[in-house]
Amino acid sequence: MSKTAKKPWWNPIAHFAAHCFVGFIIFIIIGLPAVALSFLVHKLETLGVVNPLTISVLTFLEMALTIADATLFLIFLCLGIFKALKEFSE
Repeated sequence: MSKTAKKPWWNPIAHFAAHCFVGFIIFIIIGLPAVALSFLVHKLETLGVVNPLTISVLTFLEMALTIADATLFLIFLCLGIFKALKEFSE
């Protein structure tokens, strides 16, 4: 005879909150280099000694990193929502 313990109703909410928190921390860790790169690009632009092509490439990399970070964060949250809804239905 197997006994299954019933999980509390707030368990999926707690898991989703933890999922959101971890995703936010990862978002910040990846986003900080993008912000630093932005500051670097603006500093190099004001110096005027760097080739404009280099500035363009660094600007593109900054935007690509920011867009990839935001996209992956949204995917992470969507997966967390899916898992929470699946856990609610159990």
